[in-house]
Amino acid sequence: MILITRPVSQTKNLELLLSSNNFAYALFPAFEIIKLKTKASTKKYDVIIFISVNAVNYAERHFGELFTDSSKVFAVGPVTANQLFKKNISVDCFPKINASSQELLKMKECSELSDKQILIVRGKGGSETLKKHLNSSNQVDYLEVYERSPCNLTELHRESIESFLKEPDGVIMLTSKESLYNVVRLVNSISSEYFEILRSKKTIVFSQRIKSGAKSMGFENIVITQNPSDEDFVSILLNKK
Repeated sequence: MILITRPVSQTKNLELLLSSNNFAYALFPAFEIIKLKTKASTKKYDVIIFISVNAVNYAERHFGELFTDSSKVFAVGPVTANQLFKKNISVDCFPKINASSQELLKMKECSELSDKQILIVRGKGGSETLKKHLNSSNQVDYLEVYERSPCNLTELHRESIESFLKEPDGVIMLTSKESLYNVVRLVNSISSEYFEILRSKKTIVFSQRIKSGAKSMGFENIVITQNPSDEDFVSILLNKK
């Protein structure tokens, strides 16, 4: 059984993939995504960097204000880039595998940026990695278009974790550090014994950053996807990667 910790509103594609491959699953939402009422700056940017699929989706209403003919568009990985392609936005630079801010910073197009106006489109309170590295020789601003709101404990959480922990081959999906922390919080609020069992389960995470956080909390069997996509996640389950 797979423990899906994404927001319930963002699980449909994964549910279809799991069902088509005969995987049972339980929904255990760690947080929900809330759209922020933000205004885009009137400043014109040389480079606009999208941090996630959510950043693309929730910034779409600003596209007319953000992009100029000379703007370069970067993405942290192929899943985010693909979401931009779907919205007819060309992407100039993105890591093909191991999607992350660190991988983007290694790319020549990004590492050689200097004296540029850069906008990072992201969720509220995200990682500071990109801004920290780019700010030394560029002007970097944020456009925060959504935030993660931690879920309160519900009957769905109780039912899902109890079903999941009964399965000997359960696999946990963790897509962000926020999901890690909130899953731990929710499970511990039900039972500390449940958390001890949870830590021994195979855990598939979407970045080295999440793996480090999970390891520090005692998770024992952690695998990182090459890309933060539903397809890559299911491929690992099928032992294709």
